[in-house]
Amino acid sequence: MVSVLFLFVACNKETAVIETPAAQVSYKIEIQLLWISPKFTVPAYAHFTNFIGMVHTKDSFLWAPNGLATTGLEFVAEVGSNGQLNKEIDSIIAKGKALSAFQILPPAIDGRYDTTFNFTLQYSSISFASMIAPSPDWFIGLNKYNLLQNGSWVKDITVPLYGYDAGTEDGDVFGYNNPETNPRQSIHLLTAANASVLANGNAQLAPMGNIRFIKL
Repeated sequence: MVSVLFLFVACNKETAVIETPAAQVSYKIEIQLLWISPKFTVPAYAHFTNFIGMVHTKDSFLWAPNGLATTGLEFVAEVGSNGQLNKEIDSIIAKGKALSAFQILPPAIDGRYDTTFNFTLQYSSISFASMIAPSPDWFIGLNKYNLLQNGSWVKDITVPLYGYDAGTEDGDVFGYNNPETNPRQSIHLLTAANASVLANGNAQLAPMGNIRFIKL
């Protein structure tokens, strides 16, 4: 009798599971402002103006570091007027590049505000600006921050909010009615050197607040 041995070899194959991000998500948004001494000089009547912005596609924007300010951003940064920037956002929405516009009443300079926004796969980014007042043309803001990263929605992240110079008005003072910058400069970060009146003797400028995104 001849015995025949059959050897069966089982092969285990791992199947990669690729998670598809949800088509729409909601985020709790916490804005914490930090204009406080001794990190900064805090003048009389210090305040931020309304946070004006939009939820938009990843290739659209309201403003960008090293770019020139639009007329709308200039008005926000210099006098806290939102009308022109609202028109610019409406134009972006009309072109299909933004989902929605928003205005948030600012909390106190050391206060906090919570809200909820919706984002989609197409409209996964957020931008906004708010005047640092009083000032020549200084503002805080966020530039096209994308909550869809590496194919997944961010779960919980805190982003610092730094001060920027819009490049449209001269002055290192707490005040309005300053000379126009000629030629106009690009948007750039505020530093202890170019905003010494705000720096309060510190060698570097800290963030003037932060924004936290919590996926619901």
